[in-house]
Amino acid sequence: MSLPERLKLLRKEQKITQKNLALKLGIAQPRILEWEKGKRNPNKESLENLAKVFNVSVSYLLGESNVKDSDEIVEIMEKLEKPRQKKTIEFAHDQLRKQNEEKKVISLYNSLVAYEVEEEQALSAGRGEAYTDEVGKEVVYWDKDIKHDRAIVIRGNSMEPDYHYGQIALIRYQSCVDINGDIYAVDDVERGLAYIKSVYVEDDYIRLVSLNDDIDFEGNRLFPDILLPRDENTRIIGKVIEAFTPIEKV
Repeated sequence: MSLPERLKLLRKEQKITQKNLALKLGIAQPRILEWEKGKRNPNKESLENLAKVFNVSVSYLLGESNVKDSDEIVEIMEKLEKPRQKKTIEFAHDQLRKQNEEKKVISLYNSLVAYEVEEEQALSAGRGEAYTDEVGKEVVYWDKDIKHDRAIVIRGNSMEPDYHYGQIALIRYQSCVDINGDIYAVDDVERGLAYIKSVYVEDDYIRLVSLNDDIDFEGNRLFPDILLPRDENTRIIGKVIEAFTPIEKV
């Protein structure tokens, strides 16, 4: 419950008019109306005076607690035997910990950013992934807001440890490679495949290099370089500016 709501409720419970409350506090009546409508907040001194008038704690008045008077808790604790006091304190600490964790989760979910990811699309972090211009959209969430042009899921593990299977690659349109070795999304038009790779531009080819340097039992790289001709069948989709694992929004 917010301060305006609690203030209005307390005043009505104790059958105090706005005029009488203003007289008790020594302020103008319109100020009470502003507080109850949330147009203005009372200062520290006014909060303390309000708490005295209604015989409640400032925390209760602000809606931070449902305990009207903190003396009530002290009185109860004094009546409890020491073993029960200890259990009560432990229980209170546990409840506070759980409350803080819940607030963190709520805060995280409230700040999540929606990303539209292309369905039936994938960037291969392997040996190639089917690619099409006919796409639907699905929404996933992350806690950062990154400007991008396209969001596509990554399949394969050839770009580990930097990029993982199932992550979402955020791409900014760019038709050429400005720095060799940067990470790009590349479309092999002729074969209908798309890749996320470290890209190097050579005289006649575009070399796609995997970050994963694992080898098989014969000493051969599991993900050898891929050479694509520098022609109309090889298209740089754009630069990969970020990749993330979606956060489930419950």
